[in-house]
Amino acid sequence: MNNDMTFGMCLKLILTTFNIRMSQLAKAINVDSSLVNRWVHEKRIPAYTYLDSIAGYLNKIPANPMQLQILDELYKNVERTPPPDTDSNIDKIYWILHNSLNNSSRLHNKKINVPNKEAVNLGFNNAISLSNQDKLLYGIENIYYAFLSLLSLAIIDTNNKNKNIYLSYHNNLDSPIFTDNNLNILKQKLLEAIKNDWQITFILRLDSGVGSIIRFIHFVLPLMKTGKLKLFYLTNYESFMTRKELYIVSTIGALSCFPSDSYSGIDCAFYLTNTSAIDVFTNYADLLIANNANDIIRHYKSDMNGIYYSTLTEVSEKRGNQYSYNNSFSKLLLPENMYLKFINQTDLSEHEKELSIYYYKKQYEGFYNNLHIHDFMDIYFISILDKLCGEKRLYLYTYAGIKIITMENQDIIDYLKYVIYIIKTYSTYQIAMVYHDSNDFIQNITLLIKERQLVLLEVFDTKRESDVRLSINDPVIVNAFVTYYNSLWQKISPINKDKQDIILLIEDYIKVLYKELQ
Repeated sequence: MNNDMTFGMCLKLILTTFNIRMSQLAKAINVDSSLVNRWVHEKRIPAYTYLDSIAGYLNKIPANPMQLQILDELYKNVERTPPPDTDSNIDKIYWILHNSLNNSSRLHNKKINVPNKEAVNLGFNNAISLSNQDKLLYGIENIYYAFLSLLSLAIIDTNNKNKNIYLSYHNNLDSPIFTDNNLNILKQKLLEAIKNDWQITFILRLDSGVGSIIRFIHFVLPLMKTGKLKLFYLTNYESFMTRKELYIVSTIGALSCFPSDSYSGIDCAFYLTNTSAIDVFTNYADLLIANNANDIIRHYKSDMNGIYYSTLTEVSEKRGNQYSYNNSFSKLLLPENMYLKFINQTDLSEHEKELSIYYYKKQYEGFYNNLHIHDFMDIYFISILDKLCGEKRLYLYTYAGIKIITMENQDIIDYLKYVIYIIKTYSTYQIAMVYHDSNDFIQNITLLIKERQLVLLEVFDTKRESDVRLSINDPVIVNAFVTYYNSLWQKISPINKDKQDIILLIEDYIKVLYKELQ
């Protein structure tokens, strides 16, 4: 404990640690809640006789290992060193409170203003030393910059073999500190850490706030594309994580963040660089994931084609609305006779051709069975028409990945006429064509969302080879992506998603192709 920590500061810290409201403490020790409020805010100091009642009540609160660890750290650093040797939590709490009350009484008797900040060598304001290595930070801005400093150390680290970064997320992006610019800085730091072989793990819980969901998806999409991101969704909203956040950079540092009172957001944090303390937080994060969370991302490596295409086929066959975002026309808009023709033009083995045809037919059948009763929405880039008609290239999805097929003009005409047929025939099918230069749309990804069931994300490099293939099956996250997709759809100009206008656009390309045939 810092020598200048007053009773109000200490009591606020302990109440926050044990997740206790001031009104709960007031009721337990039979005083008015306004009195406890005045203690916490340094407007009054209590008589020493209250300490037994406060310590007795706090000792009855069930404590998890992390809370006990924090209590021990406070106890080891009280003003008098060393403190009495005891394993009793009630004695520890009493000793901590007693020493802080001594500080408050001494300051009160000397009529000295209580300092509200202490400079530390880390360059953060409003920090209180808990030991030589560990600090208590005040202010969300200080917490943000403290985490950036940990990430900066991770980026240049060359010796650490345990490269894991943990972040909890409970819709805290609405804080004023998390401007778009600051989020971009944080995202770039995480991407740089990934380049240095760090694995990023999110422990998250999303509410129904559309704005927060969309901001979060925008934030994590570039991280997902690296294949070095894990998302764990809390199935049991454990009380210790309520209104708290964890940021951990293994072996380098950790931040355990709390609200300072019942009404504030996250505005204080333990900043820990002590190796043992970091290990405690890391072990707690692993325990939280093991007992209270689901791994909601599946990464399909290059040798998992069979599993990936089985998953894709199951999604196509299941009932429900479907949303996609593509940088080339879906293979399901390619008629069966043309798919069979083109697959035989590839250099695939006979076995790979058979598997490609098998999965295509299963997905094709599922697509059209659903199209009669469910909504389908597709977003494409207009530039795919330029590539198809100008370069005469078709990016053909096969079991072994994407194969580039050189097409004749008549084949392209027949293909585009079939696309027009689908647009005209099915009222459930909606299509939009957007431009590459729109800030809301990311190039080189394919996103497929099956309502309430699955999200499939495929990322391509500049050669149109698949870099990363991921799926997410948590219903809450899938619904979040549906919300995200609908927000993108709403941003598209009406002319770019009007069926008749899109048909006219495609017909213009067909006319050019006919002229080339002549």
